[in-house]
Amino acid sequence: MPSPAEPLMNAVQIDAWGGPEQLVQRYVPRPVPGPGQVLVRVRAASLNAVDRRVRQGYMAGRLSLPYTGGSDFSGVVEAAGDGADLTPGTAVFGALWPTSGAYAEYTVFDAADLARKPEGLGFDEAAALPVAGITAHVAVLDDGRVQQGQRVLIQGAAGGVGHLGVQLAKKQGAHVIATASRANHDFVRALGADEVIDYREPDYAARLGELDLVIDGVSANSLSALYPAIRPGGLAISLFDPPVPPPDGIDARLVGTITVAQQPLRTPLEALARLVTEGTLRVTVTAAYPLSEIATAQESSVRGKAVVHP
Repeated sequence: MPSPAEPLMNAVQIDAWGGPEQLVQRYVPRPVPGPGQVLVRVRAASLNAVDRRVRQGYMAGRLSLPYTGGSDFSGVVEAAGDGADLTPGTAVFGALWPTSGAYAEYTVFDAADLARKPEGLGFDEAAALPVAGITAHVAVLDDGRVQQGQRVLIQGAAGGVGHLGVQLAKKQGAHVIATASRANHDFVRALGADEVIDYREPDYAARLGELDLVIDGVSANSLSALYPAIRPGGLAISLFDPPVPPPDGIDARLVGTITVAQQPLRTPLEALARLVTEGTLRVTVTAAYPLSEIATAQESSVRGKAVVHP
């Protein structure tokens, strides 16, 4: 129990791995920044599929309880530890992975893993950018190495990673084929997709033509039907762990789960911020919830991204 004089903050924690009922809102001690760290007053925290998986026990062997979730966020520096190069009053954004802790009024993190928020980028959009943006950047540009004229399929193109991946692939000059529910077709086309296919249509994979790259953000098993469409020597990138490997007789390479665990994060975050500032990349936030509705928020499916406000 905190001492009576200890500053408290509102946070959402997990006491046991499981469903949304395990998310408990309570007052906990406010963290104190150590050397090289900053205390950030959180303005918005993003919702990611991985947060729900962690709540369900995906990383139970690596994390301790009670656990405060929330992977990426934006906010304002409240206090700085010795040696931190960010000063109080600075607007920042970043990703707390795999430690997490953004579902709270305050969070502490290494200053080197945070980037300054551009003035033209709102707090909601900044919070939505780190995990999805870095994942899309790695998938399309680093691992995928998308080039002019390539045929690229992005599964789940209306989601957080998908809607950013479509834009990055088009920037490289690719012919982008995207899957999304019919209700999201106009949204995905507006992002730049050349073809949009309803993933609910039976045997849609048979109509894709030959693909150079598949980026799959739907499920661990959805790659199975897509491998025959990948050209010999082509690449499949799965955002799920473990991904389904190519069947015998299919000459395709597989890159498994992508994480944002590269360090430090400031460099890739600044690169994403530049893309947004110059108009190359647009992050879409379509829902915002109070922290008290985190259970509903985690179970919701939205176009683009959703955030919570502590």
